[in-house]
Amino acid sequence: MLIVCAVGAGDARSRAAGGVTVLATWTGAEGEAFRRVLADFTAATGINVDYQGTTALREVLLSEVGAGTSPDIAILPSAGEVADYAVRKKALKSLDGVLGRAQWDAFDPLWTPAFDGHTYAFPVKADLKSVVWYDPARHRPGELAALARDGRQWCAGMGDGAASGWPGTDWIEDLLLQRRGRGVYEKWAAGELPWTSPEVAGAWKAFGGIFGAGPAKSALNRGFAGAGARMAGPSPQCAMEHQGTFARGSYPPGLKADFADSARVLPGADRRSTAHEVSADFAAMFHATAQAERLMRYLASDRARTAWTADPPEGALPPFFVDKAPPRSARYPDAVSRRAAAALHTPGARCLDASDSMPPPLRTAFQRAVLKFLSDPGQDLDALLREVDQVRERVRGAPWPPRVCG
Repeated sequence: MLIVCAVGAGDARSRAAGGVTVLATWTGAEGEAFRRVLADFTAATGINVDYQGTTALREVLLSEVGAGTSPDIAILPSAGEVADYAVRKKALKSLDGVLGRAQWDAFDPLWTPAFDGHTYAFPVKADLKSVVWYDPARHRPGELAALARDGRQWCAGMGDGAASGWPGTDWIEDLLLQRRGRGVYEKWAAGELPWTSPEVAGAWKAFGGIFGAGPAKSALNRGFAGAGARMAGPSPQCAMEHQGTFARGSYPPGLKADFADSARVLPGADRRSTAHEVSADFAAMFHATAQAERLMRYLASDRARTAWTADPPEGALPPFFVDKAPPRSARYPDAVSRRAAAALHTPGARCLDASDSMPPPLRTAFQRAVLKFLSDPGQDLDALLREVDQVRERVRGAPWPPRVCG
């Protein structure tokens, strides 16, 4: 409470002085990299920026919005959060006239969700999902599909504080996408397909078929951060990790991990699939001051993207961007990062993380159902899915992003 109050007071002082306040999840090396971007903005404009990085963004932001001390700008981790703050809480300011037409045209409509005819956010960076990381010094890509059927081969951890369970939601989403295709995935992610449907239940069963009692217990007892590092060392404890491209920053220096598309690896997947789940961090504005609008235009510019990748601090890897311009190879120091950046621009379905697109209560119910399922993979799955379906029915009237795949 004291921290939130102090942050809110700092926000008010900064705004009164003509500065801009920004809240985001990035701390440590990631936070330092973003501070360098903001320093470039200050150098160009003379406008000071008060940045607060927190790993408890949702809790802090909900408190600040409720107290009337919200930051000028927040970097929201999902389209579902944008919908919640824009429509249900009516806390966001429209960006319709803030960015120029050329800046809006630089993004596919998937990345700029509109509600009630207005656009409230745009992506500042993104990550590719539907990929499997492995050690190419030990395994060839063609070996992964056979290994994938054994849950002991997967480096998995479900722990992440209040958000524990989300790595499992990524698994189930990807299994549904790769087994049943974009159309089914879109209907489910938009709340139009029951969780008890054969398609959705089939993805859960496939997940349970991989994570039997032993692997499930191991995943429940481990945090997601650093789970993939268990691939390293003279006696690796696992062979693969199903995780987004942000995982590449968590591997020890000696592990030169590479990735394969999950469609080529996951059991039962359509090997012809070119679909990928994707995620993004969205810039949204809570106060329409002149200096906040100027920072929003800067964050949508190529200058900001260049500042973010020009000289990253130790421990921070350059982020990926999803403007329509082809990715610049010079921004990425290694071949794996360049391939990931190119994959985000390769033709094929790009589908936002389904749980990130759902209203927050349903997303939370999904995460908790994953934890409950893993605690007893032999339980009555239909009863568990009916519980989640009840939450889906309760939030049917909540705002949902207008599209999930692009």
